[in-house]
Amino acid sequence: MAWPSLIQAQSYQQLIRQAFEAMAADSLVQAELLFRQALQDSPGAQGNAIVYGQLAAIAERQGKDQEALQDYDEAIRMAPQNLNLLLGRASLFLKLGREERARAEYDVILAARPDHPEALLMRAYTYQRTRLFKEARTDYNHLLRLQPTNEQALLGLALVCDKDRRPREAMELVNRVVELYPKHADGYALRAGFEADRKQYEHAEADFDEAIRLSPEDPSLYLARAQFFTRLKRSSEAREDTQRAARLGASAEEIAGALGMKTQ
Repeated sequence: MAWPSLIQAQSYQQLIRQAFEAMAADSLVQAELLFRQALQDSPGAQGNAIVYGQLAAIAERQGKDQEALQDYDEAIRMAPQNLNLLLGRASLFLKLGREERARAEYDVILAARPDHPEALLMRAYTYQRTRLFKEARTDYNHLLRLQPTNEQALLGLALVCDKDRRPREAMELVNRVVELYPKHADGYALRAGFEADRKQYEHAEADFDEAIRLSPEDPSLYLARAQFFTRLKRSSEAREDTQRAARLGASAEEIAGALGMKTQ
């Protein structure tokens, strides 16, 4: 659509520079206005693919996911080999629950750069989400050959092994994460879940406690421990944890789930 010409005539470069300055100051409406003015004034400029990419990022931050997707589509039409744009659109596809489209994007990236760490990690995640455990394991292991201490790859592979009935391997991997990252909550939280499933309740509670000590502002940890307490019929402790989670922003649906309650 035509964008109203509300800005004094300036060069394309000036508009782009001011737009980035507005983004840095979190003035998203002004940044969008400046980027749109640049596109209107110079529709054939070589940098317009990046401009559309920035507009997509702004739209995402504003919660306008469909508008963001349209801007990514235009950006990639102009620069189909730009990996950053492909990564951005893939991430948006995942946010929208479109795993197959996201995976196709990661396939394109990895065809161009087979060792791209983010694409390997995220394609493995899409495989994991759709229970393609063999394929997920292949990508996680590929990434771990490149980066043997990659925390997210180790945690992802541990989850895949656990779901694929490889409990010993899963526990070895999560123990390695805790050893490598003793001040990070994620390893303790995942290990606590594994231990709860194995009825190692004392160990699980200790790991939940440690995860929360390390990351006390994370509502998901309180929800996970509340679900654990609910499982053990420790209702008052479960309620206390859900109250803490609620204060940190957890939704009513998440709280009901942690307490084992059905929602409409």
